[in-house]
Amino acid sequence: MELRVLGCSGGIASGQATTAFLVDKTLLVDAGTGVGNLLPQEMSKIDSILLTHSHLDHISHLPFLLNTLIGTGHPTIQVYALKETLEALQDHIFNNIIWPDFTQLPSIATPSVKLNAIEVGQTISIGDKQVVVLPAFHSVPSVGYWVGNDQAAFAFSGDCSENDVFWETLNNLPPVDMLIVDNQYTDEEKAISALAKHYYPVSLAKDLQKLTYQPPVYISHLPTVNADAVITEIYCDLAPWSPKLLKTGARYQLSAKDNLSDAQMSAES
Repeated sequence: MELRVLGCSGGIASGQATTAFLVDKTLLVDAGTGVGNLLPQEMSKIDSILLTHSHLDHISHLPFLLNTLIGTGHPTIQVYALKETLEALQDHIFNNIIWPDFTQLPSIATPSVKLNAIEVGQTISIGDKQVVVLPAFHSVPSVGYWVGNDQAAFAFSGDCSENDVFWETLNNLPPVDMLIVDNQYTDEEKAISALAKHYYPVSLAKDLQKLTYQPPVYISHLPTVNADAVITEIYCDLAPWSPKLLKTGARYQLSAKDNLSDAQMSAES
């Protein structure tokens, strides 16, 4: 299984983009500004999208993706998300004011996108993969995902903060070969972190201890400003997990037979 990081930042800046992961060229996990790193012919291979929540840094480029593909004969893209996330898309994006309603274009019979409501705990099949919808705790209704097939599995927390259920759910699923978790703030910023419902290093370290095994841990959603301070604390507070930082443009080859290693990761030229 290949996971390509199109964007993994908490904001935008030169060389940085917000959350979007491409799995095996056809499955998109979130649709932030990182989608803009794809060529049109790469976009044309996407058939399914998993959205964690409705915040703009995770959905901003879904409208642009659909606009690129409309008129090309591309099959309807299946978007999966919580009911609240889909309602936000329909009410505030695909409302013929901010953006055309691509759930009815180019025609009602063959729209550009179909919005599919999912629930926490649900398992859905997408191609050769099983996707389990994980509970997440953020400032808006949000989920994470466990994605696996007979080759490997990874999990993504989405935007999340301290809780028990995400970790209990992971413990009851097959172990992952890669765990992606967010960390936006420093420990000193825990007050704003609590309001925004993002992890900071001490809180993430506390929650990682709830796992019954120790998967490779990768950090996403770092800030574009003050990142060095956050990274220093991550390496200190999360030292027992030997965390690595996701990088925009990186490709990870996941295999259940071999632990994810630096040899299995390569950045795009």
